[in-house]
Amino acid sequence: MAESSGTIIRRVKKVKKGGHHGGAWKIALADFALAMMAFFLVMWIINVASPQELAAIQGYFNDPKGMSTAGYSNNPIDLGGSPAKSTERKLDINLPDPGSVQRPDSVKEDANSHRDQVAEQEQADLAAALGKKFEGEKVFEAVKENLQIEITPDGIRVTLLDKQNKPMFAQGSGRLMPDFELAMVNIGQVLSGLNNKLVVSGHTDSSAYSFAGLGNWELSAMRANEARRLLREGGAGDTRFVQVMGLSDTAPYDRTDPAAGINRRVSVLLLTDAAYKRMQERNRYIYGEAIKTEDVEIDPETVF
Repeated sequence: MAESSGTIIRRVKKVKKGGHHGGAWKIALADFALAMMAFFLVMWIINVASPQELAAIQGYFNDPKGMSTAGYSNNPIDLGGSPAKSTERKLDINLPDPGSVQRPDSVKEDANSHRDQVAEQEQADLAAALGKKFEGEKVFEAVKENLQIEITPDGIRVTLLDKQNKPMFAQGSGRLMPDFELAMVNIGQVLSGLNNKLVVSGHTDSSAYSFAGLGNWELSAMRANEARRLLREGGAGDTRFVQVMGLSDTAPYDRTDPAAGINRRVSVLLLTDAAYKRMQERNRYIYGEAIKTEDVEIDPETVF
């Protein structure tokens, strides 16, 4: 029996195990990586920039078009050179060996460090001189336990403190007791021989005070202004005062006991030149610069 011959066709069906996902996730990942790089770059700039550079950057973004009038720079971050390309292409073969000379920024840091040390020594000498002056005056004998002289980063702070055995103010009043009133006038006489700008602050304890609609804020402001008046009477001119403020109980002298009587006080801060300049810059950025308004003649016919 003859066998039949023929072509056998076998059909194989291929089953796909997974579909094509596309590349959209790659774009999203790239955008995320770029955003993170920009974020860390901004954080690095904030960390390494000086307070002056940060102030310049803030001023630039507050008013990018007002650089010429507000004193800001078109390039708030100094990259160490001009963006313009140099036309000269020659090699300086007389350059010193690396490490043989100080870097300019190192020289600047050394100068700043030396200046800070000199300023600190001047503050210490001035504080010691004030202490001797206060000890030598009989008028301060009655309040010597209430008188404090401290050196702060912004200058020398002279404080009159209220103590239980020697109250400084009449209860609920901004008026100083006679001994303290006389002492404040004499402090003004001592400070009249100096040129430091002055900041006067009044403080209360945390005990609630209310009389005739007045509270601790009004009371602390009354005490600060009373101290300013007595200092001026002693010889400190009006131009010396740059801030007179009442802080209520927000800055207690004794943080462990906000209700302690020692928190009722008046402080007079003798600002250093650097601290006064920082205050001027801070006030300029916070409160804005004075705007000069020009006189403009308006013709009524053009208005109505």
